[in-house]
Amino acid sequence: MQQIDVHPERWQAGRGYRKQPLATAGALAAPGTLVQLVEMAPGDTIPDHVHSSAREFYCVLSGRCLLAVNGNTLRLEPGDMLLTEPGDVHRLHNDGAEPFRLLVFKTNAAPGDTHWIDDVESEL
Repeated sequence: MQQIDVHPERWQAGRGYRKQPLATAGALAAPGTLVQLVEMAPGDTIPDHVHSSAREFYCVLSGRCLLAVNGNTLRLEPGDMLLTEPGDVHRLHNDGAEPFRLLVFKTNAAPGDTHWIDDVESEL
């Protein structure tokens, strides 16, 4: 058994979010897998992007957020879960008043797998 804890010093900055790896492929004994905690401050946006090979399973822990996937917008709330497939164009926007937190489980993850569409953020 291995206990997994969140450590304040392990946060990493991303584009419109911060993340903390919780379990790597080595710890999971499964190449290409990753579990991370993602947090977005109120008003933050993760711009449009795609993954070449990774699938991402989201489990919303707290807060509210708008998720746009391939042109369809969904409201995410605590307890919601969904899966994005390779090639899905997606972005998230925290339009709430509190931080938005979710667990992201990735499979087939690889360096350079994330491709940002452009630096122009679309309106949700």
